[in-house]
Amino acid sequence: MSWENREILLVVKTYPAKSKKHGDIVCTAGILEDTNELIRLYPIAWQMIQKKKLNKFVRIKADILKDKSDYQKRKDSYKIRQSTIKKIDDSLVHTENKGVWDERRKIMEAFLSESVESLHNQFNKDKTSLGMIKPKINKLKFYTIKPFQEIKIKVEESTQMTLDNEVLKKVDDIEKAFKYRFNCNSSNCTGHNMICEDWELFAAFRKYRKRYETGEAEAKLKNRFYDWMILQRDLYFILGMHWQFPKFMIIGLFYPPKTKKQINIIDFL
Repeated sequence: MSWENREILLVVKTYPAKSKKHGDIVCTAGILEDTNELIRLYPIAWQMIQKKKLNKFVRIKADILKDKSDYQKRKDSYKIRQSTIKKIDDSLVHTENKGVWDERRKIMEAFLSESVESLHNQFNKDKTSLGMIKPKINKLKFYTIKPFQEIKIKVEESTQMTLDNEVLKKVDDIEKAFKYRFNCNSSNCTGHNMICEDWELFAAFRKYRKRYETGEAEAKLKNRFYDWMILQRDLYFILGMHWQFPKFMIIGLFYPPKTKKQINIIDFL
């Protein structure tokens, strides 16, 4: 199998992680435009994300290759040649434009699974390790694994120069301390407790803790990623299987606005 230049719609970015081999790297997921497959792209350097402004729902073209070295043989894992990444369309990035959320929803609904249990069954069947589920909102809880003020954050003040003499700020190292507890739509679901690695969640935590006192910062984070998500948005979890263990994590949050019919109605789904 050889490298292929493909069009991909990026739909997930996890918060950057430290890698001895690759430096600050981001795990992304996207949709192959020609086959409508959800795939994992790894690694993409944090500096590349910054330089090319690779936001969620941007379309790119890049050389990719099925990752045969993937530890768990996940069928949807691909390597990417970072030097070949070209941004070709960002029309779905700008949510202030009319119809963007409707188009996003139409795209993402194709990957909706009934439950975490069904995703596990699919993984056992053919190693599919990415998917999306809708949690039962009346069973949902957002929390941190330790007191808010004790969550470790190493602020990185240094910068890095690119070959084009551009200044790129290095990323702060933030502890993975954010979780959602929820039930899904499976009759035998006993509940799930998953770490969330969504980029926006970590970025908000960093911003709030720098700007506000602990109590206010904690309240703002909960308001954004719990209250607002269940009252004003139609929340979905994009899940990915851990690279080393057969365990799903929340790698992305998808939250289109509630329809007029959904607003002010208790959601028991």
